[in-house]
Amino acid sequence: MAEKTELNFESVFNEGSVPTLDEVLENREKRVAFIKKLLSAYPECSIISFKLNIPGPVKNNLLITKLFKAGLKHISNCIKNEKWEEIYTKTMDLKTGPEYFAAIPAPAKDIKAKMLCIEENTNLGRLFDIDILYKENGDLQQISRENLGYGSRKCLVCQADAKQCAGSRAHTLSIIHKNIWEIILSETDIFQ
Repeated sequence: MAEKTELNFESVFNEGSVPTLDEVLENREKRVAFIKKLLSAYPECSIISFKLNIPGPVKNNLLITKLFKAGLKHISNCIKNEKWEEIYTKTMDLKTGPEYFAAIPAPAKDIKAKMLCIEENTNLGRLFDIDILYKENGDLQQISRENLGYGSRKCLVCQADAKQCAGSRAHTLSIIHKNIWEIILSETDIFQ
């Protein structure tokens, strides 16, 4: 528990890796290209792409890494519980934030359903961004929450549609960060 005193609200959101917008956009393009490459190499697989949903300029630091590892633990436990085989895995520690990829020979809808359980039923799940991608008719496809009967992701502040709140800038970044901090504090394992 000693680390808890080192991790505070200010350090989480103000200290760490701050990529430029160009770096974020370039990384997004590289991520899509990497997923396409994985699907070419493993066409029978679905791809898990996991990163964090932390709004603001800081994308990587000590706590973000701890949050990411907590998410990886949930994903790994789920994969083991389902007895899915990981044909390929890769974890990247990037300026734009940590990322994890896995190629699993299981139906994308089955994997997405289990990953939604993590996002919806764990304290930190609201901070996890777990996408499931696959190839159909030669094109990259993604299973959405709506494909499985879930509503859109909820805002971290007011529970309205997250995309609408983000698009209209309904909440200040400091209010969003305060709510994220409260979610983090509710997960005592993160500080061990």
